[in-house]
Amino acid sequence: MKTLPGTWILKTTRSLFLISLFTISMRVRAQDSAEFAPKDAHAVTVHADNGVELQARFNGQGPIEVIFDTGSMNIMSASVAKKLGLTVGGTGAIEGMGGSVPAKGAMVDSVEITGVTLHHQIFAVIAAPAGLDEDFAFIGDEWLQHLPIKIDFEHQRITFYNPRYFHHPRKDPSIPVRFEKNGVIGEASVDGIPGLFAIDTGGLGSILLLDSPFVMQHDLVHRYRATVRGYAGEGWGGPDTGFYTRVNTLQLANLTVSHPVAVLLEDKQGGGASHLAGNIGLGILNRFTLIFDCPHGKLYLERSASYNKPEIFNRAGLVVDPNPENARIRMVFPGSPAAKAGLETNDVITQIDGVPPTDASLTSAFERPVGTSIRLTILHSGALRSVSCTLRDVL
Repeated sequence: MKTLPGTWILKTTRSLFLISLFTISMRVRAQDSAEFAPKDAHAVTVHADNGVELQARFNGQGPIEVIFDTGSMNIMSASVAKKLGLTVGGTGAIEGMGGSVPAKGAMVDSVEITGVTLHHQIFAVIAAPAGLDEDFAFIGDEWLQHLPIKIDFEHQRITFYNPRYFHHPRKDPSIPVRFEKNGVIGEASVDGIPGLFAIDTGGLGSILLLDSPFVMQHDLVHRYRATVRGYAGEGWGGPDTGFYTRVNTLQLANLTVSHPVAVLLEDKQGGGASHLAGNIGLGILNRFTLIFDCPHGKLYLERSASYNKPEIFNRAGLVVDPNPENARIRMVFPGSPAAKAGLETNDVITQIDGVPPTDASLTSAFERPVGTSIRLTILHSGALRSVSCTLRDVL
């Protein structure tokens, strides 16, 4: 499974907003609590690429790669549902950034992640949006509602705690959290302006998105003198636009993230919840080890080794789909090295320094030191050409 919804742009912005509003006309048995094997297990720890990509078994089949998304309900593609032999029915929709898409539903009798199982899980089933891998699956809210869960980005693992034995020492800073429409909502502030934010691990490499109502209420485009406007991500219902900038501080409890990149959303298609200030994505969350104790309304934050690491925006001035098999350029910053090299929206990067792109190089290549020259092979209007970009800070 490659690039998934919520990861449609370079690892410096996000796409999927809070997923909400799924109704399905099917009869459902009451959900069981989590089942641990052995029953007296205190916790189960599993490997998780990027801190959120792990493997699960559905009705004993698999393993299947899934994204652990704290901003999502259970979702899978129609292709995965077919491969699992699930009965799909009902009607509904899921909403997110860019609008909504039709959805059906399917019951999964058991979802097992090595040693811990949830039963009778409803999944929204949707067609794969254009440009994405056919096979994808998300889990999130059901697990968070049942269990305390630790996401350790630094060591690439997730721990599911048996609530019977979980006792957090409570020495770490925490923020109050609650569920709204399948997502975790918590308190934070941007440059002293408080608000409610979606705490969202679903967009790989995603950053700080500020919702249109919050942006307009506080006149943030003017406040930050934001002038670079363009593609701001893509959700289930389509793309959105916004202004790129940096804010001074994002405050979570008594912890401060300095100068994070932010996108001031225009959200003209109505994907965001009007009372939310925005969305805190993976690019910020992975500075911490997160312990979600949602049954008690708490999110604990432990500083990781990358807590004070400066955030580097793409130094070529590009926003790119982070899919190495189709690394399409979605936006070129005006006056940037990429613009001077003649790169255009919808060009596709086929090589970086003579090597096909990978998940890692689509980020790391553009975070090299200022003054580094990188050579890109570009597919433009059906023809290949080679260009060079000398990196510099653009934001």
